[in-house]
Amino acid sequence: MKKFILFFLIFTLPLNAEIVTETGKHKHLGKNYTTEQSCKIAREKAEKNALIKSLGQTISSETVSNCSEVDGEFECERNQLSLFKLNGVITSSKEINRNDGKELGSEIYFCEITIEANVEPIKRKSDPSFHFDAKLNKKVFRSGENLEININTSKKMYMAIFQWLPYGGKKYNIITKIFPNEKFNKNTKDLVEGNLQLKYETYFPDEIKYKKVDEYLIFVASEKKIPWLEEYVDRTSLSKQLNKKNLLMEVQSNSYIIIR
Repeated sequence: MKKFILFFLIFTLPLNAEIVTETGKHKHLGKNYTTEQSCKIAREKAEKNALIKSLGQTISSETVSNCSEVDGEFECERNQLSLFKLNGVITSSKEINRNDGKELGSEIYFCEITIEANVEPIKRKSDPSFHFDAKLNKKVFRSGENLEININTSKKMYMAIFQWLPYGGKKYNIITKIFPNEKFNKNTKDLVEGNLQLKYETYFPDEIKYKKVDEYLIFVASEKKIPWLEEYVDRTSLSKQLNKKNLLMEVQSNSYIIIR
């Protein structure tokens, strides 16, 4: 019977899917969260950790660490989980362990969840010689400071950059193509060979009450020119366009913080 079950699992899992076991933990003081809410957050953290573990270098360690510096840390965690799904998806998961209560010798409550998740990478046409590196001049900005982007490419490729402002409001919770886009930068030459340098001015959103916000840039390089929309209503809408299996494409993301 055991041999039959193993055979069944091997041939029903999609190609390149990986079963990952990961843990997420949420701590709180017992005032703002119920045990159920805390455990829900812990599970979402476990899912994020499963994606990170499975997808490896496609997720920047800088992006992962930024949440501890942002007001509304849980929302930042959710934003990252949503962003990471541009490169992979959790098709199924099950809880295999749960532990909640008070930490020993303190008034801090916690919930810790361990899950077993099936993670599938987004399948795109690949070429080891087709890649790029995108860096920002820094990770924390005050409103009005310049955000500088430096991109190095291994060969000629078409580049598009999208900005995601996930914190809501009437005009912010959308994904906007900021390059090539004359409204944001006069440089609209999207066929890049070698190095591309861009500069944008940051600003803090007026409607938001937090002292700090996290924002994201999504970099998409492709072998052929793609007629992107100027805006996408959410991450899912953009994801549909990023999952083209027959087009050589590389997707990276980078996060930064803006202080009021």
